[in-house]
Amino acid sequence: MCKILVAALLLVLSTVMNGGRLIRIPAQTDSDFSAIRNTGYEITAGSRAEGWVDVLVDHRFVDETMQKYPEAKLLPLDWSELVPTTDSNEMGFYYGPNENAMFWATLAETNDMVDTPTSYGTSFEGRDLEFIRITNAPAGAPAILFTALTHAREPGSNSVVIDWAQWLTTEYGSDTMATFILDNAQIYIIPIVNPDGYEYNNPEGGNQRKNMNFTTPVASDGIDLNRNYSYMWGYDDIGSSADPYDGTYRGSAALSEPETLAETIWIDSIEPLGGFHYHTYGGYLIFPWGYINSPTPDQSTFESWGNQMAAENGYEVGRAAQILYPVNGDAVDWSYGESTHEPMLFFTPEVDDDGFWGSQNDTTLIVTNNLECRYMNKLLCMNLLSMVGIEEATSTQFDGTVMELSLGSNPVSAVLNYTVSGAVPTSMSVLDVTGRIVAVPADGNWVIPANLQNGIYFLQAEIGNGSRFLSQRFTILR
Repeated sequence: MCKILVAALLLVLSTVMNGGRLIRIPAQTDSDFSAIRNTGYEITAGSRAEGWVDVLVDHRFVDETMQKYPEAKLLPLDWSELVPTTDSNEMGFYYGPNENAMFWATLAETNDMVDTPTSYGTSFEGRDLEFIRITNAPAGAPAILFTALTHAREPGSNSVVIDWAQWLTTEYGSDTMATFILDNAQIYIIPIVNPDGYEYNNPEGGNQRKNMNFTTPVASDGIDLNRNYSYMWGYDDIGSSADPYDGTYRGSAALSEPETLAETIWIDSIEPLGGFHYHTYGGYLIFPWGYINSPTPDQSTFESWGNQMAAENGYEVGRAAQILYPVNGDAVDWSYGESTHEPMLFFTPEVDDDGFWGSQNDTTLIVTNNLECRYMNKLLCMNLLSMVGIEEATSTQFDGTVMELSLGSNPVSAVLNYTVSGAVPTSMSVLDVTGRIVAVPADGNWVIPANLQNGIYFLQAEIGNGSRFLSQRFTILR
């Protein structure tokens, strides 16, 4: 046991200090995952369904690990280390700290819907912790939050929120969904939760995951911010670690770090309906609970929304322990379980990048991930806004007569009741978010088929042989 613990400590310490390589080891069962983790390796991603687990190993232990697991695959160096081949950018094709500052400042200067980046606190090393608000909605509109770079070596999460801001502001006024979201919600973005670690990674090879508190109150290589939130902090030593040099070190106390303390205070002040805490990598969409492998009271909502949002990209949907391993003291459990207002419906998307830095010299996967996550962002916003009863326009005029389409209730679970007043519709249709007709209801009610997926749909009335259409958005939730 002593030898195992010493080896584990060496693996963790040296990887942080000297960089390392990602190795993909065959693993299919819970016991396979546990055996690899208990040996002291830092698991960075994995898939029981596909039969593999990735571990980050110091360069000095690569040969030993490959000998121990003959079927393992050594992944490319640029998956684990920042080694850009171009000097023109800070972090290759990822946005570096200065490029982030320039992007958000320019976006605010050129678009009236975007507020200037605003500080909600300061980091351990004294850097501003900033958020950006994007909206064309009236005061008091509900908030939806997107965060990135809680772990400093996960730049793909930052790429996604930058793309989301670009899409919203560029497509507003021409894309109906972008327009609807910004007219009815306040979109908040924290592009860099951990600015100290991200700044450190720029010249230091890219392996810093945690924040830069190496001294307080004890020596460490930083605190894992996503184990430092107060809900079920330190619940056990499986979902987080008390070892100051472990990759999941939770810190000396809940919210001990200025980054998490400032963030939670600020989030409670804006009271978001929900959102995404973006991470990389692996291709997962994770929801609470993380500290135990048990469902929340809103399991059906998390599961149905998650399956709908992941339908296009094939992300694995579920609780953390179902997909990889349990986590305690993380942002998603805090958001749902300990916020000062009603539970916030947050997910953790793990963007399906090539390791941590695998797209630094090639934009192909960044573009793909941005498109796939943009789709999830849209559906999340529409679902959250439906949940609080914000609906689209439901009236129009035909031959001087005002016609209205109204729903009996929304969301719906079994039967959709509706009325059309002012005219007799030529036909009624139910469409999904892609515009595909999935049903043709009649007589003011529609029994929802059991095999129809939960999510956002549109009830459309055709009037005057296609000369007028009236639609109403609704959400199916079971």
